[in-house]
Amino acid sequence: MRKALCVLFAAALALMSLLGTATAATPVEINLGGPAEVGAPAQPDVSAQALSCGSGNMCAWPVSDGSSSRCSWGSADPDWQGGDVRCSWSGSRAVRAVENAGASTSYTRVCLYPGANYSGSIAYYIPRGVEAPNFPNVLIRSHKWVTGNTCW
Repeated sequence: MRKALCVLFAAALALMSLLGTATAATPVEINLGGPAEVGAPAQPDVSAQALSCGSGNMCAWPVSDGSSSRCSWGSADPDWQGGDVRCSWSGSRAVRAVENAGASTSYTRVCLYPGANYSGSIAYYIPRGVEAPNFPNVLIRSHKWVTGNTCW
């Protein structure tokens, strides 16, 4: 019995030392449409559905077919619940569809974040001109247009 307890104690110490050396979580980006990039996670099915978002805007819906409750922005918004454009359902309903109808070639994608002020451990991005009718059913709180290959 004493030998078993010593082995168990040694295993617990080894595990605790591993936990002590763990690093902070690195933010993750998820591509929700467009061509795959090297190192990009697998893309969900973004089969063609007709979402309706005015040119130059980024739109989000709480339904995958885009049939109701669209929220639309022509610029970045650090807080969908308290910014210039308030998306009334965003605090309690997940995003199910997104379209980046951005017209400016100065930006390559829209990054969407679960937290206000472009925060959270995961950022979802939609390349310019892409619809994502099968968005991963998560709460989104802020977004911004970016240039380049990162949301961070």
